[in-house]
Amino acid sequence: MSKNSDRFGFGIIFVLALYGVVSSAMMPLGQFQEPGPGFFPLALSTILLVISCLGTISAGPTAQDLARSVPFWGDMKTPAKIVLAASLAILAFEPAGFLLTSSCFLVLLFLWVSRYPWWKALAFGVAGGFSAWLCFVKLLGVQMPAGFVGY
Repeated sequence: MSKNSDRFGFGIIFVLALYGVVSSAMMPLGQFQEPGPGFFPLALSTILLVISCLGTISAGPTAQDLARSVPFWGDMKTPAKIVLAASLAILAFEPAGFLLTSSCFLVLLFLWVSRYPWWKALAFGVAGGFSAWLCFVKLLGVQMPAGFVGY
């Protein structure tokens, strides 16, 4: 993994950790002896924030990074594809339901990111989505959106 990808990844983690710090700071923190519901999320988000800052600093550009002529976007195609696929899955989660969304998400990742043949991507994606649905919905009893499919 290149330094640009490392910095991008740590930057995303930094933004998520900052959101976690702000969100958990609005919850009751309680006392140190009797922590409230916001205490542990605040502690974990703060640790993640510090680690992401240290990771971003340690992934600073080297002389080789500065000297090469490959554009910044060249290293970012795969992470951008994954973020786009995840964004589409998030938007489709409620209306399409868990089973259809997770299966389509996996098929898209196998096809677009991993470049599997279409028949392998379809088989692995549907099998993975159905396995996740069986595990979460049937085995663990987690209520997931059924969507228009009804599962």
